[in-house]
Amino acid sequence: MRITRSIGGVFVEGFLILLPILICYLLLGGLFDMLMALTEPLVDVLPASAFPDLWTERAVAAATLVAMSFATGVAARSKLGHRVGEWIENRVLMRFPPYDIVRSFARRMLGSDPPDRLQPAFLSTSPGNSMLCFIVEEIPGQDRAVIFVPLAPTPGIGTVQIASRDHLEPIEATFGDAVGCLFNWGAGASRLMRGHRPPAQERAGA
Repeated sequence: MRITRSIGGVFVEGFLILLPILICYLLLGGLFDMLMALTEPLVDVLPASAFPDLWTERAVAAATLVAMSFATGVAARSKLGHRVGEWIENRVLMRFPPYDIVRSFARRMLGSDPPDRLQPAFLSTSPGNSMLCFIVEEIPGQDRAVIFVPLAPTPGIGTVQIASRDHLEPIEATFGDAVGCLFNWGAGASRLMRGHRPPAQERAGA
């Protein structure tokens, strides 16, 4: 019996050591799959006959994406490139609503977007309970806001809701810290709590 318990204990201990490594592997695998998906538009325009197999084609597409990203970043820092980019963005890209949200997401990750877009906040669901969310935009003429409630550990997936401002507690924290908290299954939430502001109904009663 003792031998059986010893073997079981060794197995459990080894499994618990490997578990975080396996989970990290799965998360990295998901990130790799997402990066590969981003190369699809390039794969579609590359001549398939020029590559011996699919992996070579993907590698060339990924390298092309890296080169394009670097070149775009260099161009965006020049005055002419900045003006051309703004013209294309305002005349073409901003006509597609998803682009505006994705742009805000990327800029908040870089810390260059104003805090009124995708503002981290806590949504009060019941007395003493809250959910981490992001304020997408205010609804004009109403004391309500459009919010995005993400899932952990994949903050890019979630639900869109309309919430009363009385139930929202904006957080004085960076967008990156909020996303990092979701990636880590809530680890680091104590830092977010230190920077939160009380909801409107609590401030009114104070």
